[in-house]
Amino acid sequence: MRTIDTAHIRRLDMTLLIVFDALIASGNMSAVARDLGLTQSAVSHAVGRLRQIFGDPLFVRRGAGVAPTPRALELAEPIRDALAAVRRAVRIGQGFDPATSTRRFTISALDSLIAQVGAELLATLTTLAPSSRLVFRTLGRADAEAGVRDGEIDVAIGSFSPAAGRQTLLYPERFLVAARRANPLIGETLDLDRYCALGHVLVSPAADSVGAVDPVLQRLGRSRRIVAVMPQFMPAFAAVAGSDAIITAPSRVCCKLASFMDLRVMAPPLEVPGFDLTILTSPQAADDPAIAWLTGRLQAILMRPAPAYVGKTVAEPAAAAG
Repeated sequence: MRTIDTAHIRRLDMTLLIVFDALIASGNMSAVARDLGLTQSAVSHAVGRLRQIFGDPLFVRRGAGVAPTPRALELAEPIRDALAAVRRAVRIGQGFDPATSTRRFTISALDSLIAQVGAELLATLTTLAPSSRLVFRTLGRADAEAGVRDGEIDVAIGSFSPAAGRQTLLYPERFLVAARRANPLIGETLDLDRYCALGHVLVSPAADSVGAVDPVLQRLGRSRRIVAVMPQFMPAFAAVAGSDAIITAPSRVCCKLASFMDLRVMAPPLEVPGFDLTILTSPQAADDPAIAWLTGRLQAILMRPAPAYVGKTVAEPAAAAG
């Protein structure tokens, strides 16, 4: 392996490292040039200098983009960490002034949470941070965690693995079942046999075919019939409102959308483990006052008591408030 000495390190500059990090993330030189405000020839020149310094091609052509070599993949994490350290150093002694900030905040969340925070957060930015911008993305759990880790996502809202990053607890959540009020397949109660026999709509941005309910059913020697997988809650609940399918979803989502769509809300006929809804940020964001400011605003909106469901439920009318 080629030795990198001080002379080689002196040839590096921040632009080269930023280009490298961006190419690892996107694999497209044109997109990197556009995002960084560089010409495509400048990006190509930067890659050429990196190849000379590290003694490796680093990126090879693949289709319309480029793919990293094994050497580039080895370098990716150390370079990302080095850039994060430099960013933290630059922020030392600097506060965050919303009134003058031009920060673009990227937030990953499911559509139900975006609907919950979007209007108020936009109003807050309009008043307090008029030159800032919000970008919302809906990603699956693994992609959201990777986006936060890689710096592409500032904040993710959802349920994440314990090792994903710094997490701020919002509230514990549980699951309820929603069905259209005129569904002829459901009587006064919903037992396990009927639950398994009905068609189910599953919400999964990553197009997974297994939800929180399925492992529980499997342990009971049962299964359910998933008739549709949708990436967002609004179309999923609309589909349930217009069919005889049902949906098992977080309680706050069920109660909120049931009020709009005249749905029945009921407890599932089995014990489905709940989850903690959290705000996920990267460890590198611990010293970023802008992320702390954004997280505080999100907490203020999301931690308010949930409104009670005003419709009739099949079971547990008091518990349906979520």
